[in-house]
Amino acid sequence: MQLYLLRHGDAVEGCSDQHRQLSAYGREQVECIAFRHGVESEAIEQVLSSPYARAVETAKIFTCTAKLEYGIDYLDDLRPEGDLRAIEAFLQRTHAETLLMVSHLPLVGLLIDYLTGERGTRMGTANLASLSMKFPAQGNAILNWIHHVN
Repeated sequence: MQLYLLRHGDAVEGCSDQHRQLSAYGREQVECIAFRHGVESEAIEQVLSSPYARAVETAKIFTCTAKLEYGIDYLDDLRPEGDLRAIEAFLQRTHAETLLMVSHLPLVGLLIDYLTGERGTRMGTANLASLSMKFPAQGNAILNWIHHVN
């Protein structure tokens, strides 16, 4: 399985966490990372997003920029306080071999640490991580890279 984890782009302040939108800079960040990874994106079979507004907007911009022609599914456990074991169980049930998940801090870093057995992974806004694993379970993944927006 190939798993791409994307943290949402920069977001505006001033409203509830659930309803925060991307800033203009955040939209640019997501477009930049999607352009940079167009080739890898072609293999993505399923896109999942947190239901929070900034993650949904990030997923939509990424899929549009990367010219992915299928919809976005929403997974409540991709919210900032999501359940790592529930995400692990989802990954074990899915038939997709290549997925993109859009999430938030602290979950996105914790999920990378959980799947790889590492500690202290840092993900800035619109950072994209690539993980590979034969079977999605705690400690079974290899972190291939984390790319930052320049």
